[in-house]
Amino acid sequence: MATAADSPAPTAATPGREPASAAVFDTPTILAVSGAHLVHDTYPAFIGVLLPLLIPALGISLTVAGLLAATFRVATAVQPVLGHIADRADTRYWIVLAPGATAIAISLLGVAPSPAVVALLLALAGLSSAVFHPAAAALVTRSSGTEWGRGTSIFMTGGESGRALGPLAIAVVLSTVGLAGSWIALVPGVLASGVLLVRVARRAELPLRQPVGSIREGLREARRPFLLVSAASALLSFSTSGLLVFIPTYLTGAGAGLLLAGAAVAVFEIGGALGAFSGGTMSDRIGRRPTFAVAVAGAVPLVVALALPAGPAILPFLAVAGGLLLSAGPVELVLMQELLPRNRSTAVGLSIFVTTVATALGSIVVGALGEAIGLHGALLLAAGAAFLALPFIALLPETRHVSREAT
Repeated sequence: MATAADSPAPTAATPGREPASAAVFDTPTILAVSGAHLVHDTYPAFIGVLLPLLIPALGISLTVAGLLAATFRVATAVQPVLGHIADRADTRYWIVLAPGATAIAISLLGVAPSPAVVALLLALAGLSSAVFHPAAAALVTRSSGTEWGRGTSIFMTGGESGRALGPLAIAVVLSTVGLAGSWIALVPGVLASGVLLVRVARRAELPLRQPVGSIREGLREARRPFLLVSAASALLSFSTSGLLVFIPTYLTGAGAGLLLAGAAVAVFEIGGALGAFSGGTMSDRIGRRPTFAVAVAGAVPLVVALALPAGPAILPFLAVAGGLLLSAGPVELVLMQELLPRNRSTAVGLSIFVTTVATALGSIVVGALGEAIGLHGALLLAAGAAFLALPFIALLPETRHVSREAT
């Protein structure tokens, strides 16, 4: 069966196909968009810190709080649709306005007068996030010359760093000015939009508007590898989500202090940021499939960490696990775009949708297993789920030639 990787790469001279990407690595544009990604993804990470204060302030139950938090994720589920639109329009103002819009919506949660307003703000933030990611990630590969992996690594490192910094940033704001002053946190997001206004909106030469191919035809050609990438990505996201959600609960239940529990998540995220930075770049050199397979090896130090007593000795293993497992992120995004090179924003939206659903399922399943067999056993099973991705990865085609031929 023919795949998108086997098809002729799109060129600027081919009617109805995407024109060539930038022939060189456009460092200023990639750094600007990746910096905006860092700032943007800081704000969704505020939600977990804001909720404990919003619950008594609004007089809501834990169930309502959980539903409110889920509102953001539900709203982001439209990313494939928005990605499809982004492939057919000049989306520079989507990229420019989204960091500021997300920042304003999330930062105003502290002054929201009712749960309904909180839900509205979270829904708006989710839509803004869904607008930003597909268009921004596609612009990065179009600005990366032949080094799609390297560009995507820089972009993903921005997001991982933002998610790591977000809880600390809002904690500092809240401890300084209180819940009613949370609106002050919107400033960096608005400034990021200002930078993008100069770097993206006012540059007509950026590769943003282009004719595209049929998404239905693209998915039909790339159906098999698309499903393989989706399955492998889902399994890795399922594996990591259980750790991030429940490792603090596991550690405190095993007698560790809150400081160690927090440090465990922090070192995993820091390792993940380093992994995201290296994963895509490595895939440009040794191939997407081998790099994707290396990411699965992160389950080994994760299992070692869970086998050790709940103490500081687990931290280096968690850092290595995060670095390996999360190095898959940029590889997944590049693979999807190389399989659907004429519908890159749609590809990004589909990739993020798959990982978001898998992350949600991972939290639910690991929680349920934790109640049934104990949290330690549930986390070990979640770690083992990463190994199930290997057969899917082994069957993937190598797609690096797409990025080379598209320049």
